[in-house]
Amino acid sequence: MDYYRSNSVDVFFNVSVSEGTPVSSMEAISCGIPLVATNVGGNCEITTDGNGLLLSPNPAPEEIAEAIFKFVDAPEWALSKRKGSRALWREKYNADENFRVFIRRLKTIRKAGKTL
Repeated sequence: MDYYRSNSVDVFFNVSVSEGTPVSSMEAISCGIPLVATNVGGNCEITTDGNGLLLSPNPAPEEIAEAIFKFVDAPEWALSKRKGSRALWREKYNADENFRVFIRRLKTIRKAGKTL
């Protein structure tokens, strides 16, 4: 996280062959870094059209290179993906907000249990 805050990062790549929803991708989007990931496991939940590109599950080097060049050749498009990453993080992965929602739900459950 410190690295992301201290350095300019244009895009985060995850070319795993097997994956859950990677924390490394959550960390990247929290800093507004677009994602490129293989379409395996939970990558498709965090890498969307709004914040990056999904590659085939086993991409050839040419497919990876094509993704790199897309970010290099289309700076306005890349900026839109950067904004999309931050927006997705705020909506789904912001731990502070998720904890508040979780606590509110627990309190609701507790109150409902006392009235039963």
